[in-house]
Amino acid sequence: MATPGLITNHPGMMAAFGAPFIPTEFIGTGGKIFWVGNRSGLPAGDGSKPDYPLSTINAALAKCSSGRGDIVYILPGHAENISAADAWSSLVAGTKIIGLGTGNERPTFTWTAAAGTVLFDVANVLLQNCRLLMAGALDSTTALTVTVGIPVTASGCTLRGCYLNIGVDSDQLTTDAITLSADADQFTLEGNWIEAYAGAVITTVLKTTAGGANDLRVLNNVITAEVATAATGVLLDLDAGALLRTQIIGNHLHNQTANAKYVMDLHASSTGIIDGNRYYVGDGATGPASLGSPVWGLSKIGLNYCVTAVDVSGILCPAADS
Repeated sequence: MATPGLITNHPGMMAAFGAPFIPTEFIGTGGKIFWVGNRSGLPAGDGSKPDYPLSTINAALAKCSSGRGDIVYILPGHAENISAADAWSSLVAGTKIIGLGTGNERPTFTWTAAAGTVLFDVANVLLQNCRLLMAGALDSTTALTVTVGIPVTASGCTLRGCYLNIGVDSDQLTTDAITLSADADQFTLEGNWIEAYAGAVITTVLKTTAGGANDLRVLNNVITAEVATAATGVLLDLDAGALLRTQIIGNHLHNQTANAKYVMDLHASSTGIIDGNRYYVGDGATGPASLGSPVWGLSKIGLNYCVTAVDVSGILCPAADS
């Protein structure tokens, strides 16, 4: 049995604390692994081992090489602030950034400036299993309005399995959590829990700034927030231009705004598949079959349900094919 706190090495596996560590992501040919952690008791190191980690993400990213398939593992309990635009300025293409731990022990990144961003401006980046507090610390009383938390301007990027808080109260919130430029093809938003607390009125969660961000995948997320306009406000604002082959599948989308009608807005020329989603809105005067989105575009619609009241089940939204 390994001595607690010491590194053990196992053939075919990475060094770990007293037990085998099996990577959660494939390491490409020549790819390297770097470790980050700054919780109490950890020494500052060169990032080569989990008990000798670098203290910041950007320091680890500076050691990565574009396209090599490097992985940055972030240890449980790690915490950093996002206090400037492009806070991870050393990010290179093909890097996987993976948080370790569960619940509130996952690595936590807290936005502390209105202009703070984590910019996905290089291709094929993965960010997984982290806590992203885009509206500041959850117990803060300092007013903060973050303009955009994560602007995506490159293809093939993924945000997976993270917790995003995008609104704490009426003066501590994120206007647009994630934006996609025309170059953000193949963006994947998967398995995240994204929420704004009551009274934090945002504009939208995921927003396209232009058409052309094709092959968008929004899969198995829980998204709940209050948006600015009941009649037209949405969580997924995808109406800036046509998007081809979009997949919006298996999500729970709750627009908390009183009398809200919609959870998403699509462009009239967009194509794709929308299936297995649940929509929760507050407009009880309009039949649920007419809610969900003001425009469904040219997408194929599977079985999606909309609920407008408590203690009732949903009905198909939009209406069933005749």
